[in-house]
Amino acid sequence: MPTQQIRRTVRRRAAGGAWLCATIVVALPACASRAGARAPEPLVPESEGAFNRGLPGVVNAAARLGGRPVRIAVGEGVSAGDACAAGSWRAVDDAGRVLASGMGCSALRLAADGARVRLATADGAVVSAARLVLRPDHPDSVVLWRGKRYRGELDVTSASRGLVVVNRVGLEDYLRGVLPLEIGGRDPRDRAAVEAQAVAARTYAAARMGANAMRAWDLVSSTADQVYGGRDAEHDATDAAVRATRGLVLTFNDAIAQAPYHSHGGAVTAAPDEVFWRANGAPYLRPVDDRAPDGRCWCDASGRAPWERRFTGRELAELLDRHGAAYGARPPAGAGVIRDVRIAARGPSGRITRLELETSGGRVVLRGNDIRYVLRTRGELLPSTAFDVRVEGGVGEVAALVLRGTGAGHGVGMSQWGAIGRARAGQDARTILAAYYPGTRLAPLE
Repeated sequence: MPTQQIRRTVRRRAAGGAWLCATIVVALPACASRAGARAPEPLVPESEGAFNRGLPGVVNAAARLGGRPVRIAVGEGVSAGDACAAGSWRAVDDAGRVLASGMGCSALRLAADGARVRLATADGAVVSAARLVLRPDHPDSVVLWRGKRYRGELDVTSASRGLVVVNRVGLEDYLRGVLPLEIGGRDPRDRAAVEAQAVAARTYAAARMGANAMRAWDLVSSTADQVYGGRDAEHDATDAAVRATRGLVLTFNDAIAQAPYHSHGGAVTAAPDEVFWRANGAPYLRPVDDRAPDGRCWCDASGRAPWERRFTGRELAELLDRHGAAYGARPPAGAGVIRDVRIAARGPSGRITRLELETSGGRVVLRGNDIRYVLRTRGELLPSTAFDVRVEGGVGEVAALVLRGTGAGHGVGMSQWGAIGRARAGQDARTILAAYYPGTRLAPLE
């Protein structure tokens, strides 16, 4: 069966404070259609440029964003790469001076040259600038960087590690390249879930636009933010969800809200401080009972079974030595022998907030989502922090640690599979968003 990747977001910064979330990519079976399901009504009339004009706008959001494009880092730390632009194009410097121009997608070579960017054209011309923008003359044309197509333009600078290539594109077009990689091009019965995903993804991006004036970009194109595939990723079903929700974001107290989401949260979603223990929470991000009236979890639509992971004592020590230092969980002299593992605390949703490991090098404590990052399996994060522990071994030494758990992702905010289950039961996007972000309201950015 074909698979789709649903990715869990990692970092959220907006109303209520700044905090970091972890990310994970989960391969999921593509869903088959089911006859007889009622298609929910769209969030707003599905026409180009439509949004609910009866809603008051976000205070100061339009002024802060000023119609500016989203800046997504699509290349960073490479010494050189090939680019081109469809149709007629120009390469301009920071002052807007045209350094080169052409017609058609002839090969262009971009390279770092100290603090400058060097552009070599197919006819042998070479120009350089501290900042170079590759801009198509037609707004519907695309630019290419290393074989991948993007709407908008490429803004290229050179830093100590190499080129920094930023795609500057309108917010709605950015979302067209995000949704297929976040929730997938789903069948019509899931439309309300895809619309809810569009609002959450737009909220996330809008909250980060201009948030760091010292950086040349707002977001990166990987799982460190929202996965973005540019023009090549676009899909008709997700394009429709972007149009149906055009300009709408979640707000709280007239500010853009935080809108974390995850793959599969189990029966109860998590509070931020259960998972991101260094973070401040927000009133609308609290544990949500995600069970349907019949007692089943809305996220059961995923078909995911409980998961199990097994680590030998030696593997645990190696993981602490390799990954623990970044999370304050590596004894100075190394982990040595693992003596014991125990759950020290759980949060309101039942997720583990403190996991203690006694080692011959001293006791270490893993907190919240740090657990997932340290206890990796072949590089993949632990699916969630909702698990039970069984220790196997003799006196004073752990032979093996067995974890049995449920869910996938950090568990905060909207459960994507929960949203899909709710959509299939007839809930619309407004109802889904209100369930996972209680107390927020929808408002247009424009």
